[in-house]
Parts: sequence; structure tokens; C-alpha cells
Amino acid sequence: MNGKKLKKIALLTYENFESEIQNILLNSNVEYLVMLYFTSNMAKNTILLENTKKYFFNSLKDIYMKNIVIISQKEYLANDICVKGIIVPKDMLSFDYFKFTLVYENTDYNSIDDFLKENASKFNYNLDLYNENSSWIYFQNKTGILIINKDTKNEILKNYHKVKFFTPEIILAVLGEGYDEEIIKLLKLIGADAHITIGFINKMAIPYTKRTDSYFFIEDSNFEQLGREFINEFLNLKSYPNGIVELKNFLNIPDKNFEADMNYDEEREINKKEIKYYSLKLKNGDSLKKELLLNNNELIFNTGLAKKYLLKKL
Repeated sequence: MNGKKLKKIALLTYENFESEIQNILLNSNVEYLVMLYFTSNMAKNTILLENTKKYFFNSLKDIYMKNIVIISQKEYLANDICVKGIIVPKDMLSFDYFKFTLVYENTDYNSIDDFLKENASKFNYNLDLYNENSSWIYFQNKTGILIINKDTKNEILKNYHKVKFFTPEIILAVLGEGYDEEIIKLLKLIGADAHITIGFINKMAIPYTKRTDSYFFIEDSNFEQLGREFINEFLNLKSYPNGIVELKNFLNIPDKNFEADMNYDEEREINKKEIKYYSLKLKNGDSLKKELLLNNNELIFNTGLAKKYLLKKL
């Protein structure tokens, strides 16, 4: 025997979860692709997803559940649910699950992604895969992050109705190329839901919008990537939600009232906001350990000898 594990698909539903999960856990010699069957009952779908996370998701090391695929009649986004993919058969009644299973278990594929993509046409389903590299929504240490830039703005407008589980606690708007009316409109539509809204800029001569809580000035050609990496590493430093609280306090962002108020005057409240600019720089680290130093106007975040971030109020 060459020690290679058998490949199998396991179908989990709200009704069979307890019995099927035991079979999966006991068969250590089997490599499972786990499929969750979502029905029209959202409450049951949520319970099924939460139960699955208990066994297949470790928030300290996992970005998403890499061997979990959802099959559903409704469209969802894999990044929203933190699973490998969502398949939506064009006709659920004619979807040949048993043949689908045979193909997976008896054919060699380089990855689950390849299997799902190569068989989409054959089994007549639409597919959404988790996107690690250019996602517009993702979770970092349980924190929901929404990226709004020139590449994602249209995707957000086209797909936001598919989002069911995601709450944008932090919004990162990339405004380095100047005032973008479409990005500002999105901030107006979605930004009120976020605890922190940050605008990334790489030059100071950019019209200010009070739709952001703060601007991060990053003088680098890869300013968006550098800004995102800072946010991601900062959130990983402490347990959820302490990272959000610490950043919000440093940026002097007041608590936001998300309850509906008939007397709420949005424009008046936005105009009260102070214009806050911060400089974010990346330098070589000077400590072997991760550590955070804070004062009134400067945040020094050392991630090790490789790098440290300096965030300073301008």
C-alpha cells in the first residue's frame, strides 16, 4: 500500500449531521470532501454551518474551510461563508449527485478547485470559489473586512445581494487615484454599518470625503497591499474583538449608534467629523517578538525583525 487516502464525498444536512459527522471523524483513512446541503430554511442552514465550523474551522489558523462545499438552490458567496466553494445547480431536481460523487472519487485532480471548475459545465451548475488573492470581502480573526477599490466596486454592486452572513466591521476604501464618485456612493450605502472606515491614499492632494473615519497616507507604489497587510496583522495580534477596539481608540473614532432613529440627520452627523490624516510607514523591525507601543499620536507595531509599522497622526 502506498498510504494514499481514499477520496470520498460526504453530504451533510441539518437532519443527518450528528450521525454523518461521526462517520467522518472515525474514518481517518479517508480524505473527505464535505458537502453541506442548504435548503430554503435559513435558520436550519445557519445551524448546519455553525455545527460544521466546530469541526472544520480553527479561527486561529484557518482563513476558510478548505474541504467544505455548499450545494444550494440560492446563490451565496464562498468568501461570505468561509467555505471552499458554492455550487448552484441550474436545476436541482436533475442534478446527478451520485454521478458527481463517482467522478470525484475515481478521478485524480490537482485540487478541489480544479474538480469543481472542470465539472461545472458537465453537471450544469454555477460556481463561486473562495478568493484568497483579490477578495472584496473576507474575515480576519473573525473580523469582517470589506475592500472597496476601482476593481471591486462593480463586483460589490453586482453581488452584495448574495451576502447573508457577512457584516463589514472594517471598510477599507482605496482612494489613491483621486475622488471616485462610485466609491463614495458605496461608502454612503454600506459605510454606516462599519465600526471603522479607512481611506488608503498615496498622495495628499485628494479631495477629502467625510464618509471615511480616517485617511492613511502610504507613500508606496503598493500602498493598498501595505495598508491591508497592516490591518490584517494588527487584527491577528489580539483576540477578537480587542483588535478593533484598540485601533478604534487610537484613531479616536467614537462608538457608532446602529439603531434606527427617525430623527437622525446623517449629513449633519457626517459634517461633525474631524478630518483625520495618518501616515503609515513600513520599516525593518527591531524586536524578535510581536509588540505594540502606543502614545497619543503614534502607533508602533513590531512584527519581528522582518518589519514594523509606524502609524502617526499628521
